[in-house]
Parts: sequence; C-alpha cells; structure tokens
Amino acid sequence: GRTVSASAAFDAIVIGAGQHTALIEREHIGGTCINVGCTPTKTMVASARVAYLARRAADYGVRTGPVDIDMPRVRQRKRDIVEQFRSGSERHIVSTPGLDLFRHEARFTGPRTLDVDGQQLSGDRIFINTGARPSQPPVAGLDAVPTLSSTSIMELDEVPRHLLVLGGGYVGLEFGQMFRRFGSQVTIVQRGPR
Repeated sequence: GRTVSASAAFDAIVIGAGQHTALIEREHIGGTCINVGCTPTKTMVASARVAYLARRAADYGVRTGPVDIDMPRVRQRKRDIVEQFRSGSERHIVSTPGLDLFRHEARFTGPRTLDVDGQQLSGDRIFINTGARPSQPPVAGLDAVPTLSSTSIMELDEVPRHLLVLGGGYVGLEFGQMFRRFGSQVTIVQRGPR
C-alpha cells in the first residue's frame, strides 16, 4: 500500500479484508472465503470428486487402474487457485482511486484513532471486519491428541487412514465427504439428533 504521513485522517477506516472491502489487513487480502473457506475447500472438493468418479469408472463402462491420491499436488492446486483469487482482489483494491491499503496490524489508541505500524489514523467511523478463525471445541482430553482445524486439514500432505470429524454441520460434512472420497475411513460425531 502507499505510505502516508505519521498522522492521517480518513472519512472511514475498515479493519479486515473482506471480498468487497478495502482495509487495513495484517495478513492476506480476500477474507475467510478466498483464503481458508469457500475457495480452497471447493477446489479440494473438486479433486475429491474426480477421485470418486475415477473409482466408479467401471460403472460407466470405463476401465481404469488403481486410483492414487497425490495430496501434495491437490494442496498445491488449492494454493495456486487461492493465490490467483487473492492477487486479483489485491490488484482491484490497489487500483481503486481514493483508497489506501495498509499492510499491517491495527490497534486502537483512543476513540476513533488507530495505530498502524507507527502511523496514527483517525476516522469518524471505524468498521471492524476481521473475519473468523476455527476454534477448538471444549471436549475433555482433546488438547492431548493431535487435531486438525478446517484450515489445517487443507494443508495435509497425505490422506489420513481414519478421520474423526467432530460436528455434523455443513463444514464437517463437506470435509467428511471430501476425505472419504480421497480414501479415508471417516467417522462423524454430531451432538444433536441430526
């Protein structure tokens, strides 16, 4: 982003880089969806579907050999698509007239005032749009075993032999189906009746 004087005033300041916002961003442009949500997940779901169809090829009269999953290649494809989306969003933000992008962490120093890497920014309105991160559920003993989050599971370099998914919501089911199609045995635990 561009550098401004040590103290600057703005009409509005947005903290967090959503898909359609310009803001102060400490990590990646594009928000949760592009970086760790919809985009990477759907990319990996597509790879899992290809594996599923390849295994079912004989049902369609097509002879194939054994299906093997190259998780580092699946992961790299996902990373490449995320980077493509992220860089496109950043180019759009940077080219927007009247918009300044600050690539640092922001912290409040007073009412309507922020410190961003030593620069003081003030605005009549400050919007916080910092997105979400996966959280560890409060399950006794869970901290004593290796776990994966919806973010870290997309960085695996091999298909787990058996995957236990805590939660039968849409995210848990999506990862459960994905890794079953990759070849994992999957168990989903849901506390509710459905």
